Amino acid sequence: MNGIQTRTIAIVTGASSGLGAAFLEAIVARYRNLDEIWIVARRERRLRALAGKYGNSHTRIRTIPLDLTGPDAYGTLTGMLEDERPNIRVLINNAGYEREGVLRDMSPADIRAMIDLNVTAMTMVSRVCLPYMGRGSFAVITGSVSPFAPIPWQAVYAASKAYVRFLSRALHEEERERGVNVLLFSPGNMDTEMNVRGAVSGKLARLPYLDLRREAVRTLARAERGCATYTPLAFYRLYRIFAKLAPSALAVRVTSLKSGGAAAPPRNGAVTAASTAQA
Repeated sequence: MNGIQTRTIAIVTGASSGLGAAFLEAIVARYRNLDEIWIVARRERRLRALAGKYGNSHTRIRTIPLDLTGPDAYGTLTGMLEDERPNIRVLINNAGYEREGVLRDMSPADIRAMIDLNVTAMTMVSRVCLPYMGRGSFAVITGSVSPFAPIPWQAVYAASKAYVRFLSRALHEEERERGVNVLLFSPGNMDTEMNVRGAVSGKLARLPYLDLRREAVRTLARAERGCATYTPLAFYRLYRIFAKLAPSALAVRVTSLKSGGAAAPPRNGAVTAASTAQA
């Protein structure tokens, strides 16, 4: 860091609810030597509530209300990092967005939102933050079990997470020699705003749900040890093996969500960077 004394920080995107909030809670409890935790999402009120809940005398929580799909988001984040030149000890690259349906019927805005947030935002947050990470630092990138096989009626989301999967594995190798670990976290069903337990039907309703707090802690522990990937629960690990071995013509019939999926939550304006849904 050019010989300048730097602050050690963690950054969590998609932090205002769900998995992002679970990661924040785990980081506060686990890393008491951090100077600051930067929490990033669009909903400022939610961020301030979390800062009030988890901030303490050991670690300051900085709220960064930022829409990661906005054209100026990366310039804003880049400027903050250039001004302070912190040591990013932990990066949780978690913001994501999900919608289901037949592609021909989907809203163009929803399609663009999934690509903008799941692909572009994830990539650019990595690009902006990695130069400030050094030996012993790690990044967790939230993927999904969805890209293990193509998923009809969830085609765009699964495809966007396939991009996440391949990029994360490549980054793990690129950063390994620098001593920076990049872990791909591939969760299954989670009880989040975009996938509320009891508000889903069909196949998704029958899949096991993860314990967000427990998996956030387990993911951090694996990232510390240098693991490249983590898929929770034996059920989803077996699904990964099935998807790898099964002919694609069989896999897409098994994975199809034609029989029903997540109920669409109420729309309240533009897609936010806090709309995390790793189904």
